[in-house]
Amino acid sequence: MGLESWAKKWNPPESTTETVGQKLRNFISPPPPIRNQIIQAVYRIQGQISKLDYSLAKLQSYDKMLFEKVVNSLVEGDKSKATMYANELAEVRKMAKVIITVRYALERVRLRLETAMVFGDVNATLAPAIVALKQVAGHLKGMMPDVFTELMEVDESLQAAMMQMTAHVPIALDNAYVSEEASKILKDASIVAEQRLKEHFPDLPSFEKVAAQGERTSEGNGK
Repeated sequence: MGLESWAKKWNPPESTTETVGQKLRNFISPPPPIRNQIIQAVYRIQGQISKLDYSLAKLQSYDKMLFEKVVNSLVEGDKSKATMYANELAEVRKMAKVIITVRYALERVRLRLETAMVFGDVNATLAPAIVALKQVAGHLKGMMPDVFTELMEVDESLQAAMMQMTAHVPIALDNAYVSEEASKILKDASIVAEQRLKEHFPDLPSFEKVAAQGERTSEGNGK
């Protein structure tokens, strides 16, 4: 596809030769320019990232409260209660890890879309982003159904944009290159998620460690 053809698809001319049927269809329901569709997808993805950030902030607050309860129970020597709070804390952190992973994967998908707007490279840029977006959305289906639904709608609109960009010829989303690039997006997001989890969710102290600290404190107060 030449540069002139790409330019027409990104910024369609005001007047083109169309059949009567095409003119009628476009008059009733005109398709938005491809560039606008991608801009809208970027905007909607950013909106879901903001929702994930808000949910993550709430989880961090709840995590902090549970963490303090675990430590206090250990200090009091109540291992049973400490275990109960620790189990609940573990579930909170599982949710947090999913949200953080999805959040950073969406950020990378958004960057891919912005790159596609600049270069118009569907196979190399847009296709992997679409595959990754669908896989990422699946993690939220039961946890955050509203975000899942929104992301699936974005995914569908991007697939439609791809078909429009390639003269309605479907592009294979399951070829080796696209799958490999989509995996890179998810792998990079997972690595960042692990780092962020360690930064914002500290490890729990053991009963022995708390007991030893308590003994040292008691000895210090006794001197």
